[in-house]
Amino acid sequence: MKKYICFRFDIDTHICLKEGVPNLLEIFEAQDARCTFFVSMGKAFKRSYFISEKLNKAENSKKDSKRESFSMPYKLGFFNSIFSMLLNPMIGAKYHKTLNKVIKKGNELGLHGGRNHATWERDSYKWTEKQLHNEIEYGLKQFEIKNLPKPISFASPCWKSPEKLDEILEKLNFNIVANQNTTYNYLQKDNKNISQFPTNVIGENREIGFIENLRALDYSTEDILLKFSDQLDNEERFKMVFDHPFYAGRHELEMVAAMIRIAKEKGYIVDSLKNIYQNLNNESTAHLS
Repeated sequence: MKKYICFRFDIDTHICLKEGVPNLLEIFEAQDARCTFFVSMGKAFKRSYFISEKLNKAENSKKDSKRESFSMPYKLGFFNSIFSMLLNPMIGAKYHKTLNKVIKKGNELGLHGGRNHATWERDSYKWTEKQLHNEIEYGLKQFEIKNLPKPISFASPCWKSPEKLDEILEKLNFNIVANQNTTYNYLQKDNKNISQFPTNVIGENREIGFIENLRALDYSTEDILLKFSDQLDNEERFKMVFDHPFYAGRHELEMVAAMIRIAKEKGYIVDSLKNIYQNLNNESTAHLS
């Protein structure tokens, strides 16, 4: 049977679309591969949360010197970091031309949260069902305003899955949720029309982008590619690896290209979640008939 792998990239800052996504599109087109971008259509930060988060990290760094990810100035650059904090620009809603290019190149756009990435991370577990519904509808409305195809895939900011999320997503005609970061390789179908696709190619810290996490832990290029290759070496049919365009799309393009080549050499079809979902459904129907 066919094996599939999805490279997913979460777009949660404007610099992802300004620089990272265009670079990644070139890499995937050159290798005749497709991927999925989960895009926030709102804003990235809430200043009060950002400040408290940095203070907490500074305090924790005194207790634990192990670095698992890179700083925002390193990933975005000093100027872009200051620009982001001062102006907090709209993300997908501003760079709609780049988003249209994602679709034209055959890739997928999924929805990544609602009005604000930071408030989803910190507050979504307290929201009522109506508030949660309104947040997701905000993102869908932005897709519609920008004349983008209605998404069928959803990923929460920072892996946060509030109660009733899947029920709301099903009512809004989503089919795919990518909120699990786990070593499990199987797909789950908890709701009638919702399939859970796990991000199952993971680093030492599964909540951080695969390449960024391992690079921050001082893995060499060879070690990162070996770890990636090892995690593809089983009989499961589906794999997914994730990172961010502001890191992988600006600092690790050669690594991404090498990972695509390895996946293909191991017999994986490198495709978007939407295409994989449709192919698996078609194969299941054909098998049953």
